[in-house]
Amino acid sequence: MAATATETVMKPETQSDESFHFPQGIAGFTDAKEFGFIYQGHGDIVCIQSIDQPEASFLLTPWDEKRLGPAPSLPKDQHECMQIKDEKDLMWMLVLNPFVDKQWVTANLKAPIALNLEARLGLQCIRPDIELTDIRYNWMPQPETSD
Repeated sequence: MAATATETVMKPETQSDESFHFPQGIAGFTDAKEFGFIYQGHGDIVCIQSIDQPEASFLLTPWDEKRLGPAPSLPKDQHECMQIKDEKDLMWMLVLNPFVDKQWVTANLKAPIALNLEARLGLQCIRPDIELTDIRYNWMPQPETSD
Protein backbone atom coordinates (compact mmCIF):
# COMPACT_ATOMS: atom_id res chain seq x y z
CA MET A 1 0.00 0.00 0.00
CA ALA A 2 1.29 3.45 -0.91
CA ALA A 3 2.32 5.89 1.79
CA THR A 4 0.30 8.99 2.50
CA ALA A 5 1.40 12.44 1.41
CA THR A 6 2.47 13.26 4.94
CA GLU A 7 4.71 10.18 5.11
CA THR A 8 6.33 11.10 1.79
CA VAL A 9 7.57 14.56 2.63
CA MET A 10 10.87 15.65 4.04
CA LYS A 11 11.71 18.51 6.31
CA PRO A 12 13.49 21.40 4.51
CA GLU A 13 16.67 20.76 6.50
CA THR A 14 16.99 17.05 5.65
CA GLN A 15 19.78 15.62 3.52
CA SER A 16 19.58 15.59 -0.28
CA ASP A 17 19.59 11.77 -0.24
CA GLU A 18 15.90 12.14 0.71
CA SER A 19 15.13 14.10 -2.44
CA PHE A 20 13.22 12.68 -5.38
CA HIS A 21 14.90 12.42 -8.77
CA PHE A 22 12.75 13.35 -11.79
CA PRO A 23 14.77 12.07 -14.79
CA GLN A 24 12.63 14.08 -17.23
CA GLY A 25 12.06 17.11 -15.02
CA ILE A 26 8.58 18.62 -14.75
CA ALA A 27 6.65 20.43 -17.50
CA GLY A 28 8.20 23.85 -18.00
CA PHE A 29 11.26 22.90 -15.93
CA THR A 30 13.02 20.08 -17.78
CA ASP A 31 16.38 20.95 -16.17
CA ALA A 32 14.98 20.66 -12.65
CA LYS A 33 15.72 17.04 -11.74
CA GLU A 34 16.02 16.95 -7.93
CA PHE A 35 13.02 17.86 -5.77
CA GLY A 36 12.36 17.96 -2.06
CA PHE A 37 9.00 17.91 -0.32
CA ILE A 38 7.97 20.45 2.28
CA TYR A 39 5.01 19.82 4.56
CA GLN A 40 3.83 22.07 7.36
CA GLY A 41 1.62 19.47 9.03
CA HIS A 42 -1.89 20.50 7.91
CA GLY A 43 -4.07 18.50 5.50
CA ASP A 44 -3.10 16.60 2.36
CA ILE A 45 -1.38 19.37 0.43
CA VAL A 46 2.41 19.34 0.15
CA CYS A 47 4.85 21.60 -1.63
CA ILE A 48 7.46 20.09 -3.91
CA GLN A 49 10.41 22.37 -4.64
CA SER A 50 13.29 21.93 -7.03
CA ILE A 51 16.72 21.78 -5.47
CA ASP A 52 18.24 22.64 -8.89
CA GLN A 53 15.89 25.54 -9.67
CA PRO A 54 14.23 26.86 -6.48
CA GLU A 55 11.71 28.88 -8.52
CA ALA A 56 10.17 25.56 -9.62
CA SER A 57 7.78 24.71 -6.81
CA PHE A 58 4.36 23.12 -6.95
CA LEU A 59 1.52 22.25 -4.61
CA LEU A 60 0.53 18.58 -4.75
CA THR A 61 -2.25 16.47 -3.31
CA PRO A 62 -2.81 12.70 -3.53
CA TRP A 63 -4.99 11.26 -6.27
CA ASP A 64 -8.50 10.75 -4.86
CA GLU A 65 -10.07 7.55 -6.22
CA LYS A 66 -13.46 8.31 -4.62
CA ARG A 67 -13.72 11.52 -6.67
CA LEU A 68 -11.78 10.65 -9.80
CA GLY A 69 -11.94 6.88 -10.15
CA PRO A 70 -8.87 4.66 -10.47
CA ALA A 71 -5.45 6.27 -10.63
CA PRO A 72 -3.90 6.51 -14.09
CA SER A 73 -1.75 3.72 -15.46
CA LEU A 74 1.88 4.35 -16.17
CA PRO A 75 2.75 3.48 -19.79
CA LYS A 76 4.72 0.21 -19.92
CA ASP A 77 7.77 1.92 -21.45
CA GLN A 78 8.05 4.09 -18.32
CA HIS A 79 8.01 1.20 -15.82
CA GLU A 80 11.77 0.74 -16.23
CA CYS A 81 12.42 4.47 -15.85
CA MET A 82 10.46 4.43 -12.58
CA GLN A 83 11.98 1.09 -11.47
CA ILE A 84 8.63 -0.52 -10.74
CA LYS A 85 7.37 -4.03 -11.22
CA ASP A 86 3.81 -3.36 -10.06
CA GLU A 87 1.59 -0.27 -10.43
CA LYS A 88 0.81 -0.59 -6.70
CA ASP A 89 4.36 0.65 -6.06
CA LEU A 90 3.37 4.11 -7.31
CA MET A 91 1.81 7.00 -5.45
CA TRP A 92 -0.10 9.36 -7.74
CA MET A 93 -0.25 13.09 -7.01
CA LEU A 94 -2.07 16.00 -8.65
CA VAL A 95 -0.58 19.43 -9.23
CA LEU A 96 -2.78 22.14 -7.71
CA ASN A 97 -3.08 25.72 -8.92
CA PRO A 98 -4.44 28.22 -6.40
CA PHE A 99 -3.90 31.23 -8.68
CA VAL A 100 -5.90 30.67 -11.87
CA ASP A 101 -9.43 30.98 -10.44
CA LYS A 102 -10.75 33.32 -7.74
CA GLN A 103 -13.28 30.79 -6.46
CA TRP A 104 -11.48 27.45 -6.91
CA VAL A 105 -8.13 25.82 -6.33
CA THR A 106 -7.81 23.75 -9.50
CA ALA A 107 -6.11 20.41 -10.13
CA ASN A 108 -4.31 19.32 -13.29
CA LEU A 109 -5.78 15.93 -14.24
CA LYS A 110 -3.91 15.87 -17.56
CA ALA A 111 -0.42 15.79 -16.03
CA PRO A 112 -0.39 13.92 -12.69
CA ILE A 113 2.85 12.98 -10.98
CA ALA A 114 3.82 9.37 -10.25
CA LEU A 115 6.16 8.74 -7.31
CA ASN A 116 8.14 5.62 -6.53
CA LEU A 117 8.68 6.17 -2.80
CA GLU A 118 11.16 3.34 -2.42
CA ALA A 119 13.45 4.35 -5.31
CA ARG A 120 12.88 8.11 -4.69
CA LEU A 121 11.89 8.63 -8.33
CA GLY A 122 9.24 10.89 -9.81
CA LEU A 123 7.71 11.33 -13.24
CA GLN A 124 5.10 13.74 -14.56
CA CYS A 125 2.85 11.81 -16.93
CA ILE A 126 1.06 13.70 -19.69
CA ARG A 127 -2.13 11.75 -20.33
CA PRO A 128 -3.17 11.80 -24.01
CA ASP A 129 -6.63 10.42 -23.16
CA ILE A 130 -7.60 13.50 -21.15
CA GLU A 131 -8.79 16.78 -22.65
CA LEU A 132 -6.65 19.86 -22.21
CA THR A 133 -9.53 21.48 -20.35
CA ASP A 134 -8.91 19.01 -17.53
CA ILE A 135 -5.89 21.00 -16.40
CA ARG A 136 -8.36 23.18 -14.47
CA TYR A 137 -10.49 20.66 -12.59
CA ASN A 138 -12.26 22.37 -9.66
CA TRP A 139 -10.59 20.67 -6.71
CA MET A 140 -11.58 22.71 -3.69
CA PRO A 141 -13.03 26.15 -2.95
CA GLN A 142 -10.50 28.88 -2.36
CA PRO A 143 -9.82 29.31 1.36
CA GLU A 144 -11.64 32.18 3.03
CA THR A 145 -9.49 35.28 3.43
CA SER A 146 -9.76 37.67 6.33
CA ASP A 147 -9.82 41.22 5.05
